[in-house]
Amino acid sequence: MQPIALIASLLTAVVVAQSNDSVVNLGYAQYRGIPNDTFGVTSFFGLRYAASPTGLLRWQPPRAIESNNDYDPSTVIDATQQGPICIQSTPYWNITNTSSIPVQSGVEDCLLLDILVPAQPASSRLNVMVQIHGGGYAGGNSESYPGYALVNQSAGNLIYVSIQYRLGALGFLAGSEIRDNGVANAGLLDQRAALDWVQRNIRFFGGDPTKVTIIGGSAGGGAVLNQMILYGGEDNPPFRAVISERPWVQTYHNNSVLEMQFREVLNATSCDGLACLRSLSADQLNVGQQVALVNAYLNNPRMYGFGDYWFGPTVDGEYIRDFPSRELENGHFSKVPLLVDTEGYEGFLFSNRSLRTLADETADLQVIFPYAKNSFFTRLYEVYPTSAFNSTFFQRQTIYGDYIINCPTYYMASAVSDW
Repeated sequence: MQPIALIASLLTAVVVAQSNDSVVNLGYAQYRGIPNDTFGVTSFFGLRYAASPTGLLRWQPPRAIESNNDYDPSTVIDATQQGPICIQSTPYWNITNTSSIPVQSGVEDCLLLDILVPAQPASSRLNVMVQIHGGGYAGGNSESYPGYALVNQSAGNLIYVSIQYRLGALGFLAGSEIRDNGVANAGLLDQRAALDWVQRNIRFFGGDPTKVTIIGGSAGGGAVLNQMILYGGEDNPPFRAVISERPWVQTYHNNSVLEMQFREVLNATSCDGLACLRSLSADQLNVGQQVALVNAYLNNPRMYGFGDYWFGPTVDGEYIRDFPSRELENGHFSKVPLLVDTEGYEGFLFSNRSLRTLADETADLQVIFPYAKNSFFTRLYEVYPTSAFNSTFFQRQTIYGDYIINCPTYYMASAVSDW
């Protein structure tokens, strides 16, 4: 054989070997990942963990992909490119250009996850970290918190999984008609479906399903809490430990607010009920939820306040059986090790900088606490006296930061240490 031909043959053999090493066979499907020599990982992008939640499957529990697919098990699926993200939304207070209603990006067929595997695993049964992204249950995707550095620094001991789930109205629209003919909290059930997929399949990537830690920040931290209290707190959840960073626990609206949300989406889409909503295109529903968010904020009185993303987890009686604070107090949560933290000025991004007077602040907070009486605000300003802050804005951000993140952090830590 000529030298050049020999070299070409050897190079081809190396490429084929690398390609085969990057293929994982799950039984129902095969996926080809892509090596990243800089970080020493092999990445698998856009793996489906559930069937597409479209049409009649809107606001229904996710369906496991293993039994709901049209894959050819002999065909290798390319997993070298990032998959599409879920439809995003933006509350009106977070819109910088209010001259038009912004329609966010994303697709409905988005129940995907990414997996980063060390190129040189330290064992055949690695620790697994599953990231649930934040974003107010309105935005974010599997790339929001990249895990390359974590895997790189783990010395071959960690597999990193990042998941996507239904957001905004598509993930958290409730109301009686949805509860009677589907599910509220579809986004939380997506997260659980992804965790269940990891339990069934992570061994094919070299992971140990008994060594799964879930992690999330902000709304992702709140999602971690919700996974702890799902079904009243399971004895054997699909994770062995949790990390909840600055857990965002926004208002769990009562039934009257949930019905108002549902009606606002119906009005924004010119629909008369759930069947109509399920018949809409994804683009129509995307526009509709954004119109509903704008109209609800501009309504007199406002339906949600500054810092609130409006759509989010609710008490449905089945999956989330009571408010998180009560579930924690009563021990209705999965008893697993917890690491929880907060940062400074947690309410900064979610407070209105235009507030100048105590009257302005009170009017603002009355939207956040619509059922509060005057005595509540009297006591509130005794706990957070104006004299302790150099501006109304910082007083408000302190109140809101404690309400939405710092207090939930304390409740989680206290409950776990007590039980």
